[in-house]
Parts: sequence; C-alpha cells; structure tokens
Amino acid sequence: MRSRLNILFQIVLLSGLLLTFGFPAFAQVTSIGREFYLGFMENNRTFTPIQRLDEASIIISAEEDANGVIQYVGNSIPFSIEAGEQFVYRFPEGEMDIIHRSSRQIENKGVYISSDGNISVHAFNFRARSADGTVVLPLPSLGKDYFVTAHHENFNPGVDPGSNVNYESTLLVVAVEDDTRVEITLAAQSVDPVPIPPGSTISVVLDVGESYQVKAVGDLTGSRVRVVNSSGDDCKNVAVFGGNKMTSVAQDCDGSTGDHLFQQTYPIFAWGKEYVHIPLAGRTSGEMVKILASENNTRVFVNGQQRATLNSGRHVSFSFERDELANISADKPISVTTFAKSYFCNIQSGIGASDGDPTMITLSPNNQLIKSTVFSALQVEGIVTHFVNILSKTESVGQTILDGQNIGGAFQPVPGNPAFSYARVQVAEGSHTMSNPEGIIGYVYGSGFIESYGYSAGASINNLNFETEVEYDFEVDGDKVACLGEEGSWTVIPKDDKFVLFEWFFENEENPKEGATVNHVFDEPGTYQIRIVAMTGDRSCDQMEEASFEVTVVESKGELEGPNNVCPNIDEATYSFEKPENTQSVLWEVIGGEVVSENDFSISVLWGEYDPEAKVIAIPLTNEGCEGEAQVIDVFINDSIVPGKPRGIAAVCFVDGVSQVYTVRDKIPGRLYQWYVTGGTILSDSNSDEVEVEWPGPGSTGEIWYEEVSEFNPTCGGESERLRITVNPPLQASVGEISEFICAGTSAGRIELEVSGGSGAYSFLWSHDEGLNSASINNLSAGLYSVIVRDAGGCEILLEDMLIEDAEPMELIDEVQETNAVCFDSEDGQATFSISGGVAPFTVDWSDALILERDFQLFGLERGVYQIAVQDANGCDLTIAFEIDSPEPLETEFILENVACPGSASGSLLAISKGGVGPYAYVWEFDGSTGPRLSEVPGGNYVLRVSDSNGCEASFIGQIEESSPLLRMPTGYDPQDGLYEGVSNCNVTFTLMVYSKWGELLFVGNTGWDGTIKGVEAPMGTYSYMVEYSYTIDGTPKTERKTGVFTLIR
Repeated sequence: MRSRLNILFQIVLLSGLLLTFGFPAFAQVTSIGREFYLGFMENNRTFTPIQRLDEASIIISAEEDANGVIQYVGNSIPFSIEAGEQFVYRFPEGEMDIIHRSSRQIENKGVYISSDGNISVHAFNFRARSADGTVVLPLPSLGKDYFVTAHHENFNPGVDPGSNVNYESTLLVVAVEDDTRVEITLAAQSVDPVPIPPGSTISVVLDVGESYQVKAVGDLTGSRVRVVNSSGDDCKNVAVFGGNKMTSVAQDCDGSTGDHLFQQTYPIFAWGKEYVHIPLAGRTSGEMVKILASENNTRVFVNGQQRATLNSGRHVSFSFERDELANISADKPISVTTFAKSYFCNIQSGIGASDGDPTMITLSPNNQLIKSTVFSALQVEGIVTHFVNILSKTESVGQTILDGQNIGGAFQPVPGNPAFSYARVQVAEGSHTMSNPEGIIGYVYGSGFIESYGYSAGASINNLNFETEVEYDFEVDGDKVACLGEEGSWTVIPKDDKFVLFEWFFENEENPKEGATVNHVFDEPGTYQIRIVAMTGDRSCDQMEEASFEVTVVESKGELEGPNNVCPNIDEATYSFEKPENTQSVLWEVIGGEVVSENDFSISVLWGEYDPEAKVIAIPLTNEGCEGEAQVIDVFINDSIVPGKPRGIAAVCFVDGVSQVYTVRDKIPGRLYQWYVTGGTILSDSNSDEVEVEWPGPGSTGEIWYEEVSEFNPTCGGESERLRITVNPPLQASVGEISEFICAGTSAGRIELEVSGGSGAYSFLWSHDEGLNSASINNLSAGLYSVIVRDAGGCEILLEDMLIEDAEPMELIDEVQETNAVCFDSEDGQATFSISGGVAPFTVDWSDALILERDFQLFGLERGVYQIAVQDANGCDLTIAFEIDSPEPLETEFILENVACPGSASGSLLAISKGGVGPYAYVWEFDGSTGPRLSEVPGGNYVLRVSDSNGCEASFIGQIEESSPLLRMPTGYDPQDGLYEGVSNCNVTFTLMVYSKWGELLFVGNTGWDGTIKGVEAPMGTYSYMVEYSYTIDGTPKTERKTGVFTLIR
C-alpha cells in the first residue's frame, strides 16, 4: 500500500528564535543580525512658541563582541562593543537632517549598519513630549509584501485640544538593492504634493539606500507595499515602517495629547493566528489594540468570541481596560498592534496620573517564541520607569533568565489560556539580555510625564509558505507523519518557482540534506525538529526563506498472548494484543487457520491440519498508521500438546491465611483440566481451569502444573510446564525519612522509604509521577503523596497521606540592633536580631555568632554593609541586611612652625588631628614628650602616636626640614641702634665688608660695623656692603655672598 499526503502549513517564527538542536551553525532569520537598513519618519518638530527639535538615534546592543560601522550620506561612524554592551549614536544637529520631512519624494536618507558580530538594533526618534522607537529587522528578515499598520484619529466633538494637533499618519519604504520597483496602494488620502485618493497605487523605483515617505491626513493602516520587479536571482526586499507624525490615541476618553508613532512593519509572511495582549504596567488607561487582515473573510476572535470578519487590508480596533489581558485569534493570518493611550485616559488622580502618552508595539504570534535576545531600555529625558512584558509557555517559565537572574517566580497564567503565562518586570535603563531555552516573547516600554516609548524586545522572522509531501510504502493518516524505522520521502513544493535550492535539517542527523525531495529515517522515538531553508537559484540571498516544525516519532508496541500448541481441526483459540503502547489498532495475519472473529486487539482462530508454517502475526499501528514491530506466535498443530506454565504468582509474599489462585495459560473451548501441586495444598476443585492453593510459611518451595486434554479428541492432550513456587517473607514498607517542612515556594522536599520482605526486587508507583520507580524521591513541592510498593511476585502495599508542608517563612522581627565598631578599622562591631518562622536549628554564615533559639548575636564586625544569610534546618534562607558604622579614620596634619637650622636643634612641628572621637592624646617617640607640639629639635622625621578617647591609635610621621640660613641686611643704619650687621634665622659665621660710595673699603670684620672710620664718626650718606657667611647642610659646607647698599643716618 502507498499513500501520498499533501501537508500544507505556514510556519512563522517571530521574536528571536534561536534553534539549538544539534544542527551545524546556520544563519537564523531574527532581529539579531549583522546587516540592517532603516529610516526615520517625520516627528513634529516646532520652532515657535517653544523650540522642540526632534533627534534621531540608534542603539546597538551586542550579543557577541562586534566591530562595525553606521553609514549614511557622507558619514561613516565606526563602533566597537563587547558582548552585553551597547553603542548609542545620536545623529548630530546642524548637519544632514536624517529625518524625512517630505511626502512622496525619493530621498537618500536610508541608514545602513554592518557588523562582524551579532547585534540587535533599535531606532529612536525623540522630541520633548513626542517620542517613539522600534526594533530594526536585519536584511534576512525583510520581505517583499507588506500591509502597514499606522494610526490617525480626529478629536472627539467638544474636546478642546489646546495647542495639540493630530498630524498625518506616515509610512516609509527603504530599498536595500538597486532598481527596486515598489507599488504602494494607499488606504487613506495623501495630500502632498498633490492629493491622491485612497485606493490609489503609487509606483516608484528606488536604488539601494534610497527612501520614500508617504504622509496622509487619515489612517494609512491597511496600505499595501510590495516589490513588483523581483525575480529569482535577486534579493530586492524593502524595509517598511508605519506610524504617525504625532497623534493622540483617545477615542474613548476625550484626551488630546499626542505622541510620535514609529514601528517597523513585519512582512506578511511573518503574521500569525494567535496572540496575547498583555496590558502595560505603570499605566491606568488601558490600551487600544488594532487588528489587520491580509486575506478576505478573516474571522477575528477575542477571548474565544467572534468579534469581526475582515477582508484583505481592513482592520478593527478594540479597547481593553487596565490589567485586562486578551487572547486574540483568527482563522487566517493577522497583524496585531497594541497602542498606549494619551495620558488623559489615565485615572486622573494618584501616582502616575500624568505618566505616558501614545506609543505603538507590534505583537508577536504565540508560536513565534525567541530563545534569547538583547534589548535596550532607552535612556530618554522624561522617561522614569521601564518595563518588559514577557510571554512564556507555562511549563517552562522557570527557565526564564533576565540579566542573569531567574525570574520564573514573576509569572502567572494567562486567563483563558493556561498553556501560556506572563510577567511584567520593571527594568533599569540600558542594555539587557533575556533567554529561555523553550522560548519567550518580550516587549520593552517606558513612560514618564506625558511621554512614552515601546517596541518588541526582539523578533525572529522565519517563513516557509510551501506545501510538503511525505510518502511511505504503506498508508498513513495525518499531517507531518514520521514513522519509526521507516524511510520516508519528504518533498517540498514552493508556491514561488524562484526557490529551487532546498536544505533539510533533521534534528537526528548531523549533516543537512539537499534537494526538493529527500529520504530520511527516524531510528529512535522522540520529538524532532525539521527545518527547511529555501534559496534562489544562485544563492544570491544567503537565506531567503526558512521554516521549522516538529514531528513526534513514537514506538507502537505490546505483547501478543495466546496458545502456541493446539489440536488439529477442533481447537478455536483466541489471541490478544496485551499492554499496547502508542497503538490505535492491530493488523492481523493468520497462516494455517481460519479467522472466526477479530477486532482491533484480539482475534479468534479455528486451526486446521498440521502446517509447519502455522502462525499468528500482529502488527501494531499508531494513530497515523505507522507500523510497529510485528509480534509473532508460531503455532504447533499436533495431537500431543504441551500447554504453557500456569498463570499466577511464583514468588509468593507470605500472609497467614491468604491463598493464591492459578489459571491455565490459554483457555481453549472444549478442554478438560486436572491440577497437581507439590509443597502446597489445593483448596478448590482441581478439575477447573483455575485452582486455589495455600502455600506454607516463608522459605518453603513447591511446584504447580496441570494436565490438559480435548473433550472432543481424548488422544489430544498433554501436561503443562511446571511453575516453581518460592514463598517469601511478608512485604513490609514504611516511611524512613520525609521532609515534613520545606522552604515556601520551593521544590526541596524528599521522601525515602524503607522496604523489606517479599521477593527483594521492588517497584514503586508514585501518585505524582508514574515515571518514577525509586524508594527515594527528591525535588518535591508541598503536597500529599502516596505510593504503591510492589515486589516481583506481585505483592503490594499502599502508603498514602505522606504530607510535605511549606514551612512558615522566616521573617525579621523588628529591626537589627547594631553596635558600631569602636575604631575605623577595628573588628568589634556587633549586630543583634531575632526572627520568626522557619524550622530550628538555625545557622548563620558568620563565624563569630551566638544563636539562642531564634535570637542571633554577631560579633567581630568591622565597618561596612552586610548581607548575612540565616539558614534553617530545611535549608531555607533569609538574608539579613544591616550596616555597621564607625568613627572616621584618625588623620593627622603637621604644620612646620620652624625649620631646623643646619647643625642646630631649632625646628618645631605642630600636629592637628581629626577623625576618631576627640579629645586626642599625643606621644612623640623622639623624646617621649606629650602634646601636639614638638619644639627645638633638629631636622628629620618624627613619629607621633595619636590616640582618641575610644582608645583607637594610629602613628604618623612628621618631617622637619633642615634649610639654608636666610640673612638679610638692613637698608638703613643709625649707630645709636648698635652695630650694623645682618639679621638671620640661624646662627651663622660671617665676614662683613663696608665700602664708601666711591668703592673705598672702610671696614672688614666678623662682627658688625659701629659707624666709624678709624675711630671717627662716618659722615651720613650712602654706603655699600658685601657679606659672606658659611654653614654646613646635609654634611656639605656652603658659602653664600650678598651685596647691597644702605643709608647711614644720625
């Protein structure tokens, strides 16, 4: 048998999916990439009455070390960042205006970014009170066909907008290759430069980096942008953006404040059918959600109720209350965008009444989960709080990591959709990393006073709108069927014939397979990822389209039961397929007999004459029709039969007064039986097809068997094989160890059983997990547990009501009482505190601690901030935070009052101390003197020990310098005042020479001049002098000479 299945599916993965299935490294189509094109749409800059200019910026976050460049007309900006870092480029004012201002004009304002490492890019357009940003898609994520989501609305009647205006909605196209012909079909009237009505189609040809903005007084949502001259040997994709110059979102609340809207549009192939709207934290306004269809007759459901039917390019909007989640779905692909409302829609009282304003965020379908991403919470004037909304599969929330921290505890189930859970987490501004190996969806946003922004935290755009076929050599039923151990022929049929190269990545095979049709075998059961990459003929686009889907491979198996020895022409035997696994039905085949009746799991056969090929064959089939391994019983047709061993317990658990029942192996109509036993006693009729036997106490052995003969042919009969019996001690089981209390919210519980008796080989069936087969289980959360303990003989005991409870959480009672350290660097601080909850005894991660029940005293603490962990008997932790203070460190400043003259004890130091606790005590080691001053000492270093009133002590070194003497001569002299001589700060030996104004030497001596010339008073007038003085400093003799004039008066 042979069947061909056409399996049509659309795989769309949006939000940073990073596949890690053991495939070789292969480029992923995500928001993380190495080449990007983008552009900035018009924001509402103003010059009067207040100048508010808009500023474009780019934020680059590195997933790995990256070097790259930002290029636009006339500019090339290099960057180099390490993994986890971000680079922010603000386009400078006064140079080229990178922001589009015109409508329907070709401009060269595309921005190109390239990098040698994986990066994510976000673009931001900021103006005070009007800002928004978007994630930027790399080149491989771009497409050729788009429906744009934008926004425009008129103020409600009676609303006074003040100075606000609802401006034009906008869309922007940026080309990534030359000669790209783009058709734009408008959903609203474009006014400039001349009016064009809605429904009109604009055709424009763009070269690489060129851009084209369209503005409309009306909502451009539903406008279609597509490339029309693309062929199989090019990559003429375009980057498309939608939004508004500045608009309000306030139809249901009469608000008027507006904001810039700016989001990159995802290509149609990236749309999905199921979304979850998560309300924005920090806002009380609720949100407006816009849903856009790409195909006619698209039915839209909100929380399971049909709310609209849309045709291609049409949209519908819904308003949701604060904290209201919504499950949004459709029967055909849709685009869903969340709009934050104008701030006046907030509750106008309390905290946050004025926070936020319009922003738009494109949502990702539920199946477009990312495994890791890097994103940026923008540093923007006015934005004070940043959040990230996260959607995860409920079963994997515990694997969500944000900035290195597990945040699984922050999630709660999505109402009406328990398969998914969500979290709203506040983050700081700057670069962030987020990951979950099973996938997540994230949106980052922020708000402040009449200000906001928001965009996807990362996107992965993978698509494969192809048909696939799979063929087997037998009939199967269902989509994407993978049969164990059978070679399947997988074929991909592209809707677009430009795709001619295909690579298949099967998770259970290391190397990819190439071709539109490939053969593959799954040798082991499991769930496998299949990924298909389609490329154009010359591989000009490294990775054109991509899709991945999962197949589940199961093993269909069981046990075929029935007699293998029958009498000819008279025996009608029944065969059954027991213990089926992954089996929907059984395909039966009989040789040597006639089928009397059959169903999915049993068959009755009337056997004929002797046939050496006689047999029964059972082939198990999965739900899809995949064949399992055939089970075969070879049947011997003969008058001399050997029945099988009796059915029953061979390893008996002894229980006083309890008997065992045994039956014949295979019951065949028209048979007579006789039972025999050794070592035991038959309690019932021994001529039946079953018998009741009582065995003696533990340690005894015996045998049981039976004779079987046909009542229609007494010559056809025989004796069965013998079943050997062993009587074991009674099976006993009890709880040896159980965690009665565990830390609240954890899975740290443990149960250990003590089992004895029986056969000695035991199995365990636990109530919470049937896959566990152990006497000791761990990682248990709070709850009731039970277990069935069985031995190899079939004896069993039920242990139930094993209770594990959450311990009362440990909490700090009152505040920590701190005793500060006495000195700045002393370790004599103390902390005292008490706790409630937990289970004694307690330990603390501090070596010098006294614990009295629930009271703790820590010693030996120095100045600093402490995070002390208290742990109870269950291993639960409580962190106690406190700070130990101390006086400031002792410091001493020295003032040099007098320098030391060479060779003399004339120096003087004054010490001034601070820090510690005054007053201070001083001891100079030089002479043991006390007090802050040290006097009449020669030059050198002097150690001072300072102690405060707490006894804290520190040593300091003051220096007295030995300096050259200073000698000054008077400029006037009256002999009545004494001798004319120099004035010095040190004792010096000098020679003075006095000269008349004509240069005649009048006096020479090593004492001063008395004002006479040869004993006669010298006349008044001007005289000159020269003085020489000598001294020794640092062991070196020196001589100084000074000259000058002075006036003699009387």
